[in-house]
Amino acid sequence: MSRPLIAMTMGDPAGIGPEIVVAAASSPVIRSRCQLLLLGDPVVYARAAALLPKPPALRVIAQAQEGLEAANGQAIPILATDGSGCYPQRAVTLASARAMLAPLDIACDLALAGRIDGIISGPLNKEAFSLLGLGHRDELDYMAARTGAVDAWILGIMRGVWVTSVAEHVPFREIADRITRENVFGRILALAEAMQRDAAGHNQGKPAPIAVAALNAHGGEGGALGTEEITEIGPAVAEARARGLPVTGPVPADTVFARALAGEFTGVVAMYHDQANIARKLQPMPERLTLFEGLPVAAATTAHGVAYDIAWQGHADPGSLLAALDMVIRMAKGRARPS
Repeated sequence: MSRPLIAMTMGDPAGIGPEIVVAAASSPVIRSRCQLLLLGDPVVYARAAALLPKPPALRVIAQAQEGLEAANGQAIPILATDGSGCYPQRAVTLASARAMLAPLDIACDLALAGRIDGIISGPLNKEAFSLLGLGHRDELDYMAARTGAVDAWILGIMRGVWVTSVAEHVPFREIADRITRENVFGRILALAEAMQRDAAGHNQGKPAPIAVAALNAHGGEGGALGTEEITEIGPAVAEARARGLPVTGPVPADTVFARALAGEFTGVVAMYHDQANIARKLQPMPERLTLFEGLPVAAATTAHGVAYDIAWQGHADPGSLLAALDMVIRMAKGRARPS
């Protein structure tokens, strides 16, 4: 029997990332399905482990190959990155910014070298990139640049509904400029292909129904409230339907997720980040996750942020991270290495 090797980064050490990573890595069910390699500051991980009712054994290793050996034992292997071990809580600092990005660097290097089968990113504060003088918008943008991935994009899942956005982490004023026929069609096609690749098999391999959200209120009211539905979104939907995809739209954004969660659609192409994520974040924690498509290996993270308000109090919920880990294990199965 073979199990994929999944690297897990600790995320923001001032947030809940280390807590939920250690909690997820402690799951006997998860560890029976994959080999885990934690990346980050060992002192932070030790503090996180101490918050659990039954603290797991941790083992600091020098190289990834040791992780393969350690993963077959009781201890959870940690490939250490440099760090102070102590960071101000509930705030992003230069030190914590470096600490949260260093594990991502190692994960990308291991992925490029073919040493791992998947990446789970602990939640991190996106302000870290600007603090370090980097022009990246989020961890996906950072990992894509680091690995040379040309077309990386974000895909969310909630209660079996797959969701992506045409405009993701951009200033609100730029959203309308991103809503072009080409961009909308590209997201429809990418979502349809990703859903068909899912190991679970939606609709037994048949194309699953996709809804495309409108940008403007009430779908633009025939152009009275905006014309993007007529000039860009509608033509993209028509092009997708001409290629045989079961696509509906533009669907008013205030009803599209109610219809999807009721079973009418399996996928939704939203126009921008909050349009997609308000609906996702209303769902129970274990039923939502974020996938990173287009990287050299399967990758995912939580559908929530660093949660400074509850960090280091011992009650952070690892549900979304476990859901992400479950999906990455499934996606990585085809390239799993021998145990």
